[in-house]
Amino acid sequence: MRGALAFCNREGADLSGWVQMGGCLVAPEGVQVPADCAHVVTPSARLDFGRLVQAFFAPQRPVGVESTAQIHPSVSIPSTSYIGHFAVLEEGVQIGEDTVIGHHCTLHAGTQVGSQVSIGANTVLGSVGFGLEEDESGEWVRIPHIGRVVVEDQVEIGASTVIARGTIFETRIGRNTKIDDQVFIAHNAQVGENCTIIAQAEVSGSVVIGRDTWIGPAATIIQQVEIGSNSLVGIGAVVTKNVPSNVVVAGNPARVIRER
Repeated sequence: MRGALAFCNREGADLSGWVQMGGCLVAPEGVQVPADCAHVVTPSARLDFGRLVQAFFAPQRPVGVESTAQIHPSVSIPSTSYIGHFAVLEEGVQIGEDTVIGHHCTLHAGTQVGSQVSIGANTVLGSVGFGLEEDESGEWVRIPHIGRVVVEDQVEIGASTVIARGTIFETRIGRNTKIDDQVFIAHNAQVGENCTIIAQAEVSGSVVIGRDTWIGPAATIIQQVEIGSNSLVGIGAVVTKNVPSNVVVAGNPARVIRER
């Protein structure tokens, strides 16, 4: 297939069939690429493969506002951004340049979204958090949530994710953080820059996550816990205590298993 592009990270892989395809292979040193095969040598084959796909093959990012979107008159949409079908943007929502809001998203009042942000379909930002207290008779009373959600620049949020508004101040997602599908982030959470939060993770109220931290699939972090910078929370971990920086934690309850 002329014009094909692929990457290979595995030493000893049989690449003889790739020559007939006539494409270009991205591979690190140590991978034996046939001499008559066009290739790029790089220490980060998967990363540079992604950059090439982004530059030459990725579809163009859409711009404009779909006719079915419901946007409050107070909201200004930059000409470089996109609002999908049946999206709802309530009063006081702010949207930055080059941002994509997917189909059926809801951004509740006061939500602030930066530039170069991508939000997947069916995601909800700024919903009321689950804050309840018992009164004198033992009945549940809901605590009003009058804060907001702030999403900084270059954040990606997947489909069907929910991020609750702050009780008084804000729930904040730091610059360049990537959030997968079906993640829940509760009220008042503070997520640092350049973090990764994988599918079905649950971040409870007032959790603080340092920068460059990785939260694994289906991990649960109890309220008011602090996760240090550059740490990794393993798949399905249940975090009930503070986690220092630069460690890997796993298990239920989560324990430090090694340095990172």
